[in-house]
Amino acid sequence: MTTSLSSSSSKADRPDVAPPVVGRAAFEAALAEQVAREKEVTRLNDRVSAARRRLPMVEVEDYAFDGPDGPVRLTELFDGHYLLLVQNVMFGPDWEEGCPSCTWAVDTLPARMERLEEEGIAFAMVSQGPVEKLERWRAERGWSHTWVSSGGTTYHDDWGWTREDEDGVPYQLPGYSYYLLRDGVPYLTYATTARGTEATLPVAHMMDRTAYGRQQDWEDSPEGWPQYPTYG
Repeated sequence: MTTSLSSSSSKADRPDVAPPVVGRAAFEAALAEQVAREKEVTRLNDRVSAARRRLPMVEVEDYAFDGPDGPVRLTELFDGHYLLLVQNVMFGPDWEEGCPSCTWAVDTLPARMERLEEEGIAFAMVSQGPVEKLERWRAERGWSHTWVSSGGTTYHDDWGWTREDEDGVPYQLPGYSYYLLRDGVPYLTYATTARGTEATLPVAHMMDRTAYGRQQDWEDSPEGWPQYPTYG
């Protein structure tokens, strides 16, 4: 669960409450119990990752997206690499700004994205909004990432990034798609949305390990702990 652009400023104020103070021995005993729990999570995550590496893959159409300099094929987003990570940024055709949560996620990407390239992984972002709006928002945020529009394609509908609620009103999902290029053909090997996106959000994990967590209203925190609307 990501945070919004506007909810971070109030978190800079020091809360009035704090964890109980104990002696060194009591603290180390409590910490040891927590570390044991986290090791269980690590081992489970290893098993989940092993299963992920055994997933099959499915061929994907070589969509012609709209880039700032003209059409950009999905295969071109690989930019000479064999692996591609695509962030699906929520930005509707009639929106003037990107989704606050998705924007926060992009803002917190690694400062040295070339580290991905060294591992054979290209990175790009895709949204339904027109490329002119994407470019304007990119300039405002200071992003340098490749960002293309799927508005002229069926990409978002084909792969469930745009859906309809029970009243037929379309809505979008954030998430990440992972592709493999084999013999010039793009294949989808994995995709995730909702809380699954948190694996790529280092700031969220850092917040989790502070005394107050993310300070979001969905968290199970002690009575009196500061909590703010997640998308407020």
